Amino acid sequence: MESRTTIGDVCFIRRNGKILLLCRNREPLKNKWTGVGGKTKFDEEPSESCVREVREETGLDIQPKLAGVLTTINKPKGSKWALFVYTARGCRGKLKRCREGTLEWVDEEKLYEKDLTGFIRVLLPHILKKGREGVVTGKIVHDEKGEVLRGVLREKDKILLKIP
Repeated sequence: MESRTTIGDVCFIRRNGKILLLCRNREPLKNKWTGVGGKTKFDEEPSESCVREVREETGLDIQPKLAGVLTTINKPKGSKWALFVYTARGCRGKLKRCREGTLEWVDEEKLYEKDLTGFIRVLLPHILKKGREGVVTGKIVHDEKGEVLRGVLREKDKILLKIP
């Protein structure tokens, strides 16, 4: 089965010890929590897409910092994403309602109490780690519900996580 690769982005905005999360209200991954983001348009580069997606979905303006580049593969659906993962410290503007789902500022200590998408749950500790030395890269293969089947994450030449 041949599939196309979608280029997209997800951003984790930090403010006052909290991270902005989105609980999706539609498929794929309905009722799962993730960062804010989406598909990169043909004429955009990934950080432009990130800024646009965050503004459209939240009303907030950010300055994203690249934290990861990840290939995600949903084999049952034949879906493959080249996902650019960003963080942002602070934001400007007023949070608005999101048509994609529910937005919530979540205490960093309580992030993992949420029903996070599996590959986000695996990736987030490495993206948010203080003293991270570089961009996290890797590949995650997941099922239709976002649960990780196998994958690997790296930072520079060091393997951070390997799921057979």
